[in-house]
Amino acid sequence: MKYTKQHAAVCGLYCPSCTVFIATQEDPKRLEVLANLMGITSEEIRCNGCRSDKRIPYCDTCKIYPCAEQKGIEFCGECDEYPCTEIKEFQAAGAHRFELWESQELLVKLGYDKWMEEMLNYYSCPKCSIINSAYDSKCRSCNNQPSNKYTEKYGKEIIKFLAKQQNDLKRD
Repeated sequence: MKYTKQHAAVCGLYCPSCTVFIATQEDPKRLEVLANLMGITSEEIRCNGCRSDKRIPYCDTCKIYPCAEQKGIEFCGECDEYPCTEIKEFQAAGAHRFELWESQELLVKLGYDKWMEEMLNYYSCPKCSIINSAYDSKCRSCNNQPSNKYTEKYGKEIIKFLAKQQNDLKRD
């Protein structure tokens, strides 16, 4: 699959490394599990990228993408108000979002095309080159650990983040 700007989120996320994107494109079993976790159908959870017509319901309520469209910018790092409250709150709400500031800096510094190359390398397994999500501690193809540079760098923090989320859910 050729990745395009459709696969680069305005906020700085790399869509091909999203667990829902991976499930939509390559892994129907993962898609079913994720759909069940979210209490929706497999069709409803499907996502083809931030700038596509088919996004997960969460992304359909995103305020960041419409804001960028309204301002005529491609990525948040181009905005005079960056980082705004909206993206700060978004960044704090997910373990796969730890590096949004670095991602925005790279987008501005390198440009979109070079950033896409960097992200492909960053989220690919060092052994078999398949793209893995931030939540894949082992490569989903060859079981190499870590699955990519992101999980190598943040594996312990991701586990802590997920454990805290699970504890918060139990209290609710």
